[in-house]
Formats: sequence, structure tokens, C-alpha cells
Amino acid sequence: MSDDVLHADQRLRRTTLAIVGVAAVLAVLGVFCFQQWLTSIGEQPGTDLLILRLRRMIALALTGSAICLALLAWYSAHKGTRAVQVRQWPLPGARVLRDTPIRRGPVAERIGRWLQVGALVLLVLAAATGIASWRMLTVA
Repeated sequence: MSDDVLHADQRLRRTTLAIVGVAAVLAVLGVFCFQQWLTSIGEQPGTDLLILRLRRMIALALTGSAICLALLAWYSAHKGTRAVQVRQWPLPGARVLRDTPIRRGPVAERIGRWLQVGALVLLVLAAATGIASWRMLTVA
């Protein structure tokens, strides 16, 4: 391989695989716990209380999603701005999961601009999700 290729970091690959595995297990456990919670409140008399609790749980989930989208938007904007400034992608000092060609100049700037556009889209989605969450909590 040429010098214009950033070679894969095996340690990063193993760490990423482990984190994704743990996240998948936690997601399955979360779905199971939610299902148990839903079953327990569904057995209680009165649909008004059930609807109120479900609205609160959905609003809480939407709030968490909005926060995650906002953080992802910030990260994308940060990386995009940096790529435009240094005119290189992947950024200097980056570690990658697989061998990646290094792009420089206008191609790297284009990647940076697309990351910035993606950040704006994510920010709009975060705002819309936050508004939906707020409406679920305040509108009866």
C-alpha cells in the first residue's frame, strides 16, 4: 500500500466491536425491561393513567433522542470544519477501522462541507424531536 493510505488500527477495531456488542446487549435488555414495564402498567385499571404514563415515557425517549441528535450534530460540524481547515480527510491523527485512502485538497473540503450540511440536518431533527417531546409533555 502507498503512503497515502491510513492503515487500520486493530486495537480500535476490537474496542469498537466490544462496545457495539455491549450496546446491543443493553438495547435488548432495555426493550425487555420496557416490555415488562408496559405489561405491568397495562394490567392496572383505568386507561387514563396508562395513557399519561405512556406519554411521559415516549416524551422522555424523545428528549434523549433529541440530545443524542444534537451531540451528533455538534460532532459532525466540528469534524467538518476541521476537515475544511486542514484540507485533509481523514483528519491528521485520526485512527480508522479499516485501511482508508487519505484525501487532500478540494476532495477533503467537499467531505468537510457535507459533514457540515449533515450537522445542520441533524440539528433540525434534534429541534423537531425536542418540540415533539415538549408537546407530548404539555398538551393534554
